Amino acid sequence: MGIIKIDEVTPGMVLIEDVEDLDTGNILLKSGIVLNKKNILHLKNMNISYINVLEITGEIKEVNKNKQKSFINKYDNLADKTKKILKDIKLGKKIIVSEISDEVDDIIDEITNSNNILGRLRQIEQSDDYTFQHSLNVCMLSTMLGKWLGYTEIELKQLAVSGLFHDIGKLKISKDIIEKPSRLSEMEFNIVKKHTIFGYNILRETIGISQSTAFGALQHHEREDGSGYPLKLKSDNIHEFGKIIAICDIFDAMTSRRIYKDKKSPFKVAELIAENRFGVLDARISTVFLDNISKFYIGNLVKLSNGFIGEIVYVNKNIPTRPVVKVENTFIDLMKMKDIEIIDIID
Repeated sequence: MGIIKIDEVTPGMVLIEDVEDLDTGNILLKSGIVLNKKNILHLKNMNISYINVLEITGEIKEVNKNKQKSFINKYDNLADKTKKILKDIKLGKKIIVSEISDEVDDIIDEITNSNNILGRLRQIEQSDDYTFQHSLNVCMLSTMLGKWLGYTEIELKQLAVSGLFHDIGKLKISKDIIEKPSRLSEMEFNIVKKHTIFGYNILRETIGISQSTAFGALQHHEREDGSGYPLKLKSDNIHEFGKIIAICDIFDAMTSRRIYKDKKSPFKVAELIAENRFGVLDARISTVFLDNISKFYIGNLVKLSNGFIGEIVYVNKNIPTRPVVKVENTFIDLMKMKDIEIIDIID
């Protein structure tokens, strides 16, 4: 349909361009959202006069359904091929990168052409194998972040493979330690820390794996201040793949449910990343991650720490981890209400 007056917008239309606050430049609604009465009224209250929309017809709904089905099929194909490779490694075989080349290309295509890859990931059936599921998620998140950083197709593929195999060295460590349902002892943790070196060695011995891809596996636990492992590298000595995967590794690990701990809210984890982006994590990459990922949650229902359920309607450009949440007819600005936080994403 194109750009139309806000008074002509009806529920069911799809927003095809971000709506920004004219004064601050903050995102009010992210493109791709299906508009309803609530967010249309919200835009009117924010004095938005025109928006760029597309009217959903039965044909468009079918297209969207097919796109989601296509993503799930491509995700499942990558998962199946990855499982086979991991099984082969346990048997002492080497990785044959060409076996997953097409599947990685398909996933990269989905990520670079999707406005809501996080929404699609939430619809994926989660595996009982945390390490396997985590590797797939980090692959997706890292590729998405690489896209936001302006990576080329070749760089995105190298990064995707690095994210997919960043924890491959854990296959060389006893399953009793990796899947221990309680806190690791100091000795056990020292063993686990060796997975980065094990993974690097596996990837460096693999034909078709770039040095950058191997460095991502080796250095994803290194930190800007030298507090990481295995080499205690600092800032400029850490490969950018390692820095990217570090952020995505933290985000997925902390927002996932584990045997010994519950998951944290994505916004709580984003605050942790924000707090550590000057000194521990790379400031530039962390900022790009935070600025972009928060926009995906506009329009989502969330549970607040005070027990209320509300809808994210506004994300502050300067502090994206503390959005405005609408609870019935009340707007709660989490920047001002420091004692309230988002504890879960419902939808």
